[in-house]
Parts: sequence; structure tokens; C-alpha cells
Amino acid sequence: MNNKANNKTLFQFCTLAMLAVATTSQADDKIVLNYNVRPPYIVEEPDGSASGLTASPAANAFKSAGVAFTWAKAPPNRQLAMVQENTQKTCAIGWYKTEEREGFAKFSKALYRDKPAVMIVNSSFKIKDNAKLEEVLTMPGIKVLIKEKFSYGHYIDAALGKIKPQTVVSNGTNTQMLQLVASKSADLMFAAPEEANYLIEQSNMAKDKFSQFKASDMPDGGERYLICSKNVPEEVMAKLNKAISFK
Repeated sequence: MNNKANNKTLFQFCTLAMLAVATTSQADDKIVLNYNVRPPYIVEEPDGSASGLTASPAANAFKSAGVAFTWAKAPPNRQLAMVQENTQKTCAIGWYKTEEREGFAKFSKALYRDKPAVMIVNSSFKIKDNAKLEEVLTMPGIKVLIKEKFSYGHYIDAALGKIKPQTVVSNGTNTQMLQLVASKSADLMFAAPEEANYLIEQSNMAKDKFSQFKASDMPDGGERYLICSKNVPEEVMAKLNKAISFK
């Protein structure tokens, strides 16, 4: 009787252990899909998911590909650090591809392409009509607001690197950065036109504090991708790429 009871107990223990291992394995297989709120690219939904110009195609790709994932909200710098640390399977939405990032991350096919970038300018800072980007960045005394560890696409990044204007570096939100432009701590900041109007509208700041300017030589905006840690398997990246419909 005791042997039967012991065998039954052992069987139950083994079954529970196997279920625990299976559950852990399933959890480990889920990719953490990181985002930060950035309308209209990424809008947080009540259930903790996200939608928007880049979030919706990213989510649709995961679902269509049958790749298990879980949503997580994290600041941009933390997202990049998690990808670089490569300690878990993680992806983040809507990043530009750069040579440096390609060294430690995997990129999907493009999710979206921005329209040509604009500058959100303090209205007291006057730029001549039809000025090219280099002409703007070489204006005497200009202070350009940039986000820490952020890429504005190859064309703007290259111009900033070549001309090296005085910069004000921020790790704040876009709304906080807009406040710096409004207070004249900086003369201008770069933004995609998709978000510039929304940002000003939602800031509760007087619209006449700002103007928008597009350099006459500004090319089409950069493509935005899923950026993923190296330990996301190649077969998963292939499934996601097949499911991404952007052309």
C-alpha cells in the first residue's frame, strides 16, 4: 500500500515538474515586444498593447507569423540596452537602422517610411526661405536640440556630424523637448511631420510659439524597423519578414 502511495506521489510530482518546465519553456519562447508611447507611431491601448503607424504593422506581423510575444513598455534607451545586452529574446518597434546598431542587433524588413523630416522652430528664430539643411545648421549661434542616443536618419545624422553645431542633448520625452524649444533653451528640434502637428496640438502650449520648416534639400524620411536582440532565432526573423506587408 505504501509503495503504491509513494509511486502515485512520485508520478504526481513528476507530472507537475514537467508541466512547470513546459510552462517555463513556453514563457521563454515568447518575445518581449517593447514600445514607448509616441503618437501617431505608437499609441498605448487600455489593455497594455499598442497601435499606430509602426505598432500596428509590428503587432500584425507577430500575429500573422504565429510568433508568441508579450507587450512591454520601456524608455527608448532601455529598449536599446536590452537589445544590446542580449539576455532575453526582445524586439522594439520603429527604430532606424544604423551601422552601429547592426553590429549588435537584428533588423526586420521595414515597417514604415517617414515623410521628409521637418524642424520645429522657436518662432523668434528666423530661417530664410528655401534654406538647405547645411545653411540652417551653420546659422550663427544656432542651438539644435537632439535626443540622447537617437538617430534622425542618415541625412540629418551626417549633417550634424559634419557641421557639429552647438547642441542641447535631452533624454526627455518629445513634449519635454518641445518645452525646451518654447523656452528658447534651444532654437529647433527635428521631427517627422507625422508627429510634429500632433505634438504641438497636445502640448497645451501656444501654437504661435512655434513654426515648422522643411529644408529645401530634405530627402524622404528614413525607414523604421523592428530591432531585435541577436538571440531571436533567424527562423523567427524570417517568419516576421514574410508577414510584414510594407513595400
